[in-house]
Order: sequence, then C-alpha cells, then structure tokens
Amino acid sequence: MFARGPNVGPEVITKYGFVLSNNTKVEEPLILLNGSSFLWKAPVNHDKLPMQDWDLEVFKIFEVVTPKPEIILFGTGRQFAPMPAHVRHYFYTLGIQVDVMNTKNAASTYNVLAEEGRRVAAALLPLDERSH
Repeated sequence: MFARGPNVGPEVITKYGFVLSNNTKVEEPLILLNGSSFLWKAPVNHDKLPMQDWDLEVFKIFEVVTPKPEIILFGTGRQFAPMPAHVRHYFYTLGIQVDVMNTKNAASTYNVLAEEGRRVAAALLPLDERSH
C-alpha cells in the first residue's frame, strides 16, 4: 500500500474560500476526501439555498471514490441551509451518512474527525459568493 502524506484540511476560513494546511489558498467550493483536496464545481444559486435544485451529478465523486467516506460534512456557507430530501436519499443509497452545518463548523468537525483517523469527507461552500 502507498504511504499517504499528512491529511489536508482547512486551517483558515476566509470570506471567499479557505487556506489549507498545505498553505494552498482556495477561493472556490472545495471537497476534502481521503486526505486530499479537490476543487468543486458546485452551482451558484444567488437567490436560493444551496443544494435546493442541484443535479446529483455534482456529487458524482462520492460514487467513484474508494474507499467511500463513512460520513460527509456539508458546509453550506455562512448560514446553515437544510439538505433537500432527494440529496439526503442519494447519499443514503451510497451508504454514506451526511451531516449539514455552516461551513465554519463543518471545517472544524472535519479536522477533528480526520485527526481521529475516521473516513470523513467534507463538501464546503465559501462563506460568501463573489459577485461576477
């Protein structure tokens, strides 16, 4: 088996993104999975809560990854936003637990669970969206 380096996690939450433990600055939605970070093309819904009308394709990485996380922490930005039933059901069919909270709490919880050696993932939206 290949030896993995240290787990990459969020160290600082900025207004528009994150500074990771490997000193990488990311100003986009982010997925943390199996010790690595991935940019995430999450839809931008300026007038709607996150995930409300998203196509399940944005979560496809969780279908193909091995090993699958036992839990995914969803950070919904500055404020908590509930997960729609169809998204929750999708993860249930994959055998993955989900927990939804604001991004600061999701990032903090991810770091604790990853440090404990749990198979945890995080899907994090920045606190605020940039106006384009």
